[in-house]
Amino acid sequence: MPLVHMKDMLGHAYRHAYAVGAFGVVTLDFLEAIIKAAENYRAPVILNLAESHFDYYDFDLLAPAAVAAARRARVPVAIHLDHGRSLESAERAIRCGFSGVMVDCSDQPFEDNLRLTREVATLAHASGVAVEAELGYVPGGEGENAENLSHEFEYTSHSEARVFVARTGVDCLAVSIGTVHGRMKGAPRLDYARLAKINEAVGIPLVIHGGSGLSDEQFRKLIANGVAKINYYTALSDLAVQHIRDNPGIGDNGYMALKRSIREAVRAEVERCIRLWGSGGRAAEVLEQCRPLNDGKASPDIRAIG
Repeated sequence: MPLVHMKDMLGHAYRHAYAVGAFGVVTLDFLEAIIKAAENYRAPVILNLAESHFDYYDFDLLAPAAVAAARRARVPVAIHLDHGRSLESAERAIRCGFSGVMVDCSDQPFEDNLRLTREVATLAHASGVAVEAELGYVPGGEGENAENLSHEFEYTSHSEARVFVARTGVDCLAVSIGTVHGRMKGAPRLDYARLAKINEAVGIPLVIHGGSGLSDEQFRKLIANGVAKINYYTALSDLAVQHIRDNPGIGDNGYMALKRSIREAVRAEVERCIRLWGSGGRAAEVLEQCRPLNDGKASPDIRAIG
């Protein structure tokens, strides 16, 4: 099945009240495990490559591998730049063949966030690439403890969200309603009433960043209130590390045995999320609703906007 437009994929999920997992890719082992899980459960899936991780792997090597894996997968796959830092990052991802980009300006004042996001949307939409933005502020960092937050919560306002979406034309919106990036210290308290108002105000797929650490019931309530994309990485990372600690003898059979074991652990967790979030068995109907992306070549109109 082809690499597909993320906007189409999330639109189907939003209309049919389920969520697509956007799973963090940091190694080939994670990439293979995520694709295998999606194929096992006939589920659409999003491969998330976060710019905050680019210091730990070579983007120019891993990104083409993700595109190749998506193009040969037997289920619809989208590839997304998560938390990009600049317009140039978005352009780089589009040229690589990504079907979604996010340049995170959520720590900026509202008008600056709106202006910068609108520039990204102009660039990306010229190549048919979906744009995600974040309004409000989801604090924390991938793999960091919640107590080390560098910024206080700024919850998303439904009235600001309405204006923001109308003026930027974004395709999906990440909202701040009580989750954090990384590990959550204590039980998360989510503002479902706020989420419902945002959903009513904007009418586009909503995104949850900081999916790790939420309960099954919390996920169900999020999806019932318009969440169609759930970012999920920290739990996969922690699971891989814990798996190594709990099974010290695996490495005795060699490095490849250790890698295989990690892939299986990550695959099982991705499958659990697919079952919980309702995307299992949706591959065929999603594919009918999704346009295939081009061959990874950016539109000739793409250019940096100064």
